[in-house]
Amino acid sequence: MRVQEQHPPTFHLDDFTPSAEIQLPEAFKPFPMEALPGAVGAFAVEGAASIGCDTSYIVLPMLSALASAIGNTRRVALKRAWEEPPIIWTAIVGESGTAKSPALDLALGPVRERQHRAMREHAEAQELHEAAMAEWKAQHGRKDADASSAPVPPVCRRTLTDDTTTEAIAHLLGENPRGLLVARDELAGWFGGFDRYTGGKGGDAPKWLEVFGGRALITDRRGSGTTYVPRASVCICGGIQPGILRRALGASNIENGLAARLLFAMPPRTPKRWTDDDVTEATERALDRVFDRLYALEPDYTDGEDEPRLVHLSPEAKREFRSFVNRHGEQQMQHDGAQAAAWSKLEGYGARFALVVHLTRWAAGEAVEADTIDVQSVRSAIAMVEWFGRETGRVYALLEGDDVDDARGKLVELIQRKGGDVSARELVQACWSIRKAPEAEAALNDLETVGAGQWYRVPSTSRGGRPSRRFRLAPPLQPQHLRNRPPERANGGFVDVEAQHPDTHAPFRQ
Repeated sequence: MRVQEQHPPTFHLDDFTPSAEIQLPEAFKPFPMEALPGAVGAFAVEGAASIGCDTSYIVLPMLSALASAIGNTRRVALKRAWEEPPIIWTAIVGESGTAKSPALDLALGPVRERQHRAMREHAEAQELHEAAMAEWKAQHGRKDADASSAPVPPVCRRTLTDDTTTEAIAHLLGENPRGLLVARDELAGWFGGFDRYTGGKGGDAPKWLEVFGGRALITDRRGSGTTYVPRASVCICGGIQPGILRRALGASNIENGLAARLLFAMPPRTPKRWTDDDVTEATERALDRVFDRLYALEPDYTDGEDEPRLVHLSPEAKREFRSFVNRHGEQQMQHDGAQAAAWSKLEGYGARFALVVHLTRWAAGEAVEADTIDVQSVRSAIAMVEWFGRETGRVYALLEGDDVDDARGKLVELIQRKGGDVSARELVQACWSIRKAPEAEAALNDLETVGAGQWYRVPSTSRGGRPSRRFRLAPPLQPQHLRNRPPERANGGFVDVEAQHPDTHAPFRQ
């Protein structure tokens, strides 16, 4: 008698409804590139294609860089008592080898080049200053010489730094009040700097919370005195691995609101592929012109001090933003805890995005009035807020996990790359950390206990062969951090479904 062949079962969504305690995160969605001005969007698309990474890896540090180029020259005024500075903090999240560093280098190219030129000019100015000082000392060698007549040392123009202590930031801002971009290949160093002077108590974190609002920064350090910056404008960008992010933030920085101020992107891993794609010279030059015009912006000068010029919304743009605030407020009520805090900060980010997008459009040569934000810029900002809202939910699912969740997530991701269906033997061959079939079976059994998938039987066929079993991922699953207790399973966790077409994989139905 011929034994009917069987294939992976057609799973129904009801078969994989987890217990109420298990939350499956949303699927990743691409960044809304239509929200970006043409020159920036073209650079992000071409850059991502040349590196082989997701466009969000280029877009996020680019947003921070554009905001830093505007710096303290502009703020958006929503009401008399509500202004938002162009301060944007971004973090691209991914495992080692997912092209975070090349993406950062490419996105920050215009800022790094500007800083390189400034450093070179400063070195030349320093040589001239040393020669002038030598001449001054030769003429005023007496100890009682008036030091006020000595040549003034040159100040290095800074647009970029990787020093993340507030003491260093305050010193740099004192000499460069326009603002700074902090760029760290690994943001873990930024979080680690919170404890530098406080014996592990995170004393710098509250100061960074003030910096995010563009408020005054005051540092008092023994031996270096007091430094006062009336308006601290510091944008931040960098990369970080998922597990390190959770450990670096910790409960304290989630509770104090630091995490809520960070914008994340965590696209799924993709296999590395060679590509001949590259960023064209025309696209690169167009982006350079955008940064040149933004860096050329000047603040207003009032009562002997530089002050940011206020940019206002057009009447139509204000109506659009008002509707956004109302909708966003209703959506925030659906969240609690850390996600509610993050959702609250996204409201302000809507105004910041509108300011950055609008001035970038102006710098790219679009026919827009620089000091009045139009409705198109507001709509682009809203689209970006909605995307970051979804991505926040995905990343917070990571932050709520633990090391076991990390291991599960990586295993799920590996199985997905193999088509979502593996045997224990295939898993041993694909995963270096699993050496034997019993270890692979134990790992797959663990995935089954949290509702990540099921075993199914593959009986022998008319051509012979021993019966076997394989593991298939559940259809609604995403490869991040499944937790808590498993759903109940019938038939000991196995599913047997007769195939109508042997050796084919039936599609999942949801």
